[in-house]
Amino acid sequence: MKPSGILLFLLSVFILLIAGAMIFPKDGIRITDDLQLRFFTARDIFSSEPVQYADINRILNQQKLINDTVLTAIADGSIQGMDTLRANADSLIKSITRIEYPPNHPDLLQPFFKSLRNSPSSGQPIRIMHYGDSQIEDDRITSLLRNRLQSRFGGSGAGLVPASQLYPYGFSMRQDNSENWYRYTGFGKIDTTIQHRRYGALASFCSFVPPGHAGKADTSEAWVRFSKSPYAYQNTKSFTQCRVFYSHNSEPFLNELYLDNELQDADFFPSASQLKVIHWKFNSPERELMLKFKGQSSPEIYGIALDGPGGVAVDNIPLRGCSGLFFTLFDEQLMAAMYRELNVKLFILQFGGNFVPSGLSNYTGYENWFSNQIRRIKKLCPGAVILVIGVADMSVKDKNHYITDPNVEKVRDALRSAAFKSDAAFWDLYAAMGGKNSMPSWVFAQPSLASGDFVHFNPRGAKTIAQMFYNAFILEYHQFEKHAL
Repeated sequence: MKPSGILLFLLSVFILLIAGAMIFPKDGIRITDDLQLRFFTARDIFSSEPVQYADINRILNQQKLINDTVLTAIADGSIQGMDTLRANADSLIKSITRIEYPPNHPDLLQPFFKSLRNSPSSGQPIRIMHYGDSQIEDDRITSLLRNRLQSRFGGSGAGLVPASQLYPYGFSMRQDNSENWYRYTGFGKIDTTIQHRRYGALASFCSFVPPGHAGKADTSEAWVRFSKSPYAYQNTKSFTQCRVFYSHNSEPFLNELYLDNELQDADFFPSASQLKVIHWKFNSPERELMLKFKGQSSPEIYGIALDGPGGVAVDNIPLRGCSGLFFTLFDEQLMAAMYRELNVKLFILQFGGNFVPSGLSNYTGYENWFSNQIRRIKKLCPGAVILVIGVADMSVKDKNHYITDPNVEKVRDALRSAAFKSDAAFWDLYAAMGGKNSMPSWVFAQPSLASGDFVHFNPRGAKTIAQMFYNAFILEYHQFEKHAL
C-alpha cells in the first residue's frame, strides 16, 4: 500500500473513532451488573491533566510524631510549650480525626472511661468487642488497639475466639483444630437445617456432632489447640484464664484440658438448655493449651475466651460479607447472658463496606436498619457504650485510573446518622485516611499500605489505621481524665 493510502486509512479510522466518541453515551452502556461498555472521549485523548489522588504523606508523617505524651499535652493544652513540637503543634492537633458525638451527648464515652480507669483493680477484665467485616480479618486493626490498651491499662490474651476458625488466622495466636468441627453462622449464607437463632456473641457456633445427629452414632471426639504466634504482641501471648461458653447439649459430654500436652483437668458436663461456662485459671501462661471434647451429643460452643485476670480484653470479631444487620435476628436471652458473663463495656462496630456496592439511590433504609442494631445492643447489654467506625474509602476503576466509589460517602453519612440517632459515638475512618480518592494513595504508597483490590488495608496499613483510631480514642480519655480530677 502506498504511503498516501496508509495515511488515508489512518485518518478514516481516527475520524470513525471520534464520531463514535461523540455519539456513545457518556456514562457508557451497562451489559450486566458487573460489566459496562465505555468509550473514550475527546477529553481523554487531548487532556494532559494528571489524575489527582489524595496526598496522604502529611497524614503518615504526623502519625510518627504522635505518642501518649503528645496526646496528653494536646488534651491539657500544653503542646505549645514542647520545644520540639511547637512549630508543628497546630498541624498535629488537626491531624487527629476526632471522635464525634450526638449533639446532646458529648460525654457519651465517659461511663466506659470510668471503667477503663478502674480496670486494674476491678478483679475481672472489662471487655471491648470489635465487630467488623473483612476489613478487620486476621486481627487487623484490632491487634494493635488491643496491645496499646493492654499496655496502658493492663490485661492480656487474645480474647474471645470461635472453637473452629473459618479462615486460617495466625497473627495473634496459632489455632489448630481437628477436622470434624462444624461451624454455623447467623449471617451470610445461613444453613437452613438450623431451626433456631442461638448464635451467640460471635454470630456463630461450633459443634463436633451435627445438630439432629445426637445419639445416632458412636462417641465423637474433637479438639482445639492454641499456641503462641511468633508474630503476636507480647500481651496477647499471655493469658491466665480460659472460659468455654456453651449450651444445648442433649447428652453429657467429656471435656479435657491439656497444658503443654499434659492432662490437667477432665470432667463430665450434663445436658444443658441454658448458657453454661467452663472456667479454668492458671498461675502462669503456658506455651500450648488444648481442649478435647468427647460425646454422642455436642454442645453448641459459642466461643472460647483467653484472657488475663483483669485489665482490658479486646475481641476481634470479623464477619466476612456482613453489613452488621444481625443483632436483631438472634436469640435475645442467649446474647444478653453471654454479654453479661463477658462483662462487655464497649462495642466497636465497623461495617458498611459490603453495602457500598449495592448501588441504591439512597441509604435511608440502611441507616434505619443499622440504628435498630445499635438499639438492640443497648437492650441486650445495658450500660455498655457503642462506637461506630465509618466505612473506609473504596475505589472503582474509571477508565485508566481509580476513583472513590460514589456510594462511599452516602454509606458513611448513613452510619453517622444511625449512630447519632441511637446515642452512639462515631469515628470517620474515610476522613482520617485522607477522604476522597485516598485509597489509591494507600495502595501505591512505598511500601504499600493497602491491597490491590483497592478496598482492604494490608497488615501495614491496618496498623496505621489502628494507631490513628487509638490516638483519637486516647485523646478523648486524656480529656476525661483532665476534667475528672
